[in-house]
Amino acid sequence: MSASYFALLHLPEPGSATWGVTFPDLPGCVSSGATDEEARKKAREALAGHIAALRADGDDVPHARTLKELLGDPDIISEIKDIFVDEHLRSGAVLENIPLDDIAPPKERINVMLDRKVLRAIDEAARARGVSRSAFIEQTAGKAALKRSA
Repeated sequence: MSASYFALLHLPEPGSATWGVTFPDLPGCVSSGATDEEARKKAREALAGHIAALRADGDDVPHARTLKELLGDPDIISEIKDIFVDEHLRSGAVLENIPLDDIAPPKERINVMLDRKVLRAIDEAARARGVSRSAFIEQTAGKAALKRSA
């Protein structure tokens, strides 16, 4: 599987300020944003979520086409061809390469018994980092496991 997918960032329609995002190789994976920056950020979130959902459902993850393959697709060309009018962005879509963020494997709920003092220390450390108790334990245990395997 590729480490990125191309998205179409659709310029806001007249009278709208919302940028739309679609992924030609991932039907149903859509997003939007109030600015092009926000649309790109939300596109990354949508992409990661969509791929994670496909995997969780046991579905095949579609192949990501290359830029050359996409530019050979008449449907893509029709989306992007009329974007500039009088040297200004007017309508259409911008083709943007969106990296696929690392997708964590599914979480599993567990039941653990901890000393009350240790639990308070974990909660304080988690609060100081601005993360949940579970995230703190996962991060800390993950770092310890990586150190051991190095």
